[in-house]
Amino acid sequence: MEYCKIHTDDSTLIVAIMNIWETTERGENLEIRIEKMEDMDTYAEFTLPAYHCHHAYGFKETELMQLEKFLRDNAVTIWRMGKGEIVAEGAA
Repeated sequence: MEYCKIHTDDSTLIVAIMNIWETTERGENLEIRIEKMEDMDTYAEFTLPAYHCHHAYGFKETELMQLEKFLRDNAVTIWRMGKGEIVAEGAA
């Protein structure tokens, strides 16, 4: 599992690539989980490339929209991490 930490004004987010798989209908897919480091019970799970949040707890709706924007803005890097082409700094 590849992950990185994102520091915001009020918290640190852990962005983890949980799974990568391929379907004949949609091609490659990534499952992403984002957690607040200060409260691991606050999380959101997204499926890319649809950027669909299929499960979330503790985040406000505006925060979920910001997370989706982050995923869209960083999609190329996230996909490369998921495929093992790049490694996040500090990842083992």
